[in-house]
Amino acid sequence: MSSAVGKRYARALFDVASERGKIDQVEADLGAIVQAVEQSEDLSKIILHPHIAAAAKQSLVDDLFKSHVGEETFNFLGVLIENGRELQLVDIYRSFVQLANDARGIADAVVTSAQPLSSEEQAELAEKFGQTLNKKLRLTAVVDPSILGGIIIKIGDRLYDGSMKTKLESFAQKA
Repeated sequence: MSSAVGKRYARALFDVASERGKIDQVEADLGAIVQAVEQSEDLSKIILHPHIAAAAKQSLVDDLFKSHVGEETFNFLGVLIENGRELQLVDIYRSFVQLANDARGIADAVVTSAQPLSSEEQAELAEKFGQTLNKKLRLTAVVDPSILGGIIIKIGDRLYDGSMKTKLESFAQKA
């Protein structure tokens, strides 16, 4: 769930990126930055620490990212640091991806099944649910044997639960 602050910052960045035709680049840049922060404990501690001066954080960001990300993303990082909102980075990234996907008519879906799904099954699910939502679906497949059978599909805040586990639990409650 995205915060109101994260959504506002994401919307501002999205508007700039959209106006300049750089939605894909900004999304990729932000994703790379989020990944770098999440994968490096040292970087994460410095960037997210509330008592480290903004100037020190900006200097680090300059060294690490200035030559690797576009101008829009780099300037946006500066604004986040200046306003003390670097803790919102992941939230902003998620909100930005959602805005970008909405603009492209794409929705991300997570399909959970007890057994691995074939490429054909995934394509069929993407097609059927995509038609229902009038969007192109990008599926991420997850295998979870605990659901016993069937599938669970999560698209945004919607959950379609056709798992055997849920059906059995529902049946047990009715009995």
